[in-house]
Amino acid sequence: MRKIMTPIVLGTSLALSSTAHAETDFGKVVSGIAQSLIAQEADKAAYLEAQRRDTASAYRDYLTKFPQGAFRVNAQQSLDKLGASVDTDNPPRTDGGNQSAASVEASIGLTRAQRILIQKQLTSIGYSPGVADDLWGRDTRKAISRWQTANKLPASGYVTAKQVRQIARQAGSDVDTDASESVVKDDPVEERLLSLTREERRDVQRRLTYLGYSTRGVDGAFGPNTRRALAEWQRDSGLRASGYLTADQLRALRRDTGG
Repeated sequence: MRKIMTPIVLGTSLALSSTAHAETDFGKVVSGIAQSLIAQEADKAAYLEAQRRDTASAYRDYLTKFPQGAFRVNAQQSLDKLGASVDTDNPPRTDGGNQSAASVEASIGLTRAQRILIQKQLTSIGYSPGVADDLWGRDTRKAISRWQTANKLPASGYVTAKQVRQIARQAGSDVDTDASESVVKDDPVEERLLSLTREERRDVQRRLTYLGYSTRGVDGAFGPNTRRALAEWQRDSGLRASGYLTADQLRALRRDTGG
């Protein structure tokens, strides 16, 4: 009887062991599926948020977080329509380096609310940029240059992350200095700094067309036709015909079309 029971017990033990292993493996599979679904939902949510914001920095943020995401091609195409580079593998340096001052400022990713706040802070410390409207044109660049000169910094007219914090700390003090108009010109970056939404780009196209500079469509994408129309308007307005829009030019365009 003992000889018969031994293999039965052994077989039962092996069966139970196999079942336990199977349950463990099944649990791992279920856990893996759950994690995959969570990752997919996070990917989708991040892209939808970038799409809602519809800015170059928003799409770059998505590509940085999800370089192999399901919507990476969509994000890259959106950046292309915005006239911005993807540049997620080699993000802009913020230490000055060989980059232009405008590119360094662009890499900070200031929101419109932050730009308005900085304009108000500059006014409070004696460097008024005029109206605090988040469009950093000639007056704001001059105000920043004057502040930089007073603080023994290169008077580029563009801020770094460290300088933004320094302006915030100084808000409320009274400093006076001579003006400096040293402004770095980088038209594509200037336009990128505007952070125009798709609807605002459509508005620019409508205004250009109204003035007789056809963009051959109002789709919010600044392609060759829009660049050509912009350059023609700039040339006729006595401006540098770069085909890229600056803050001061956007104001002028709105003024010329009654808005």
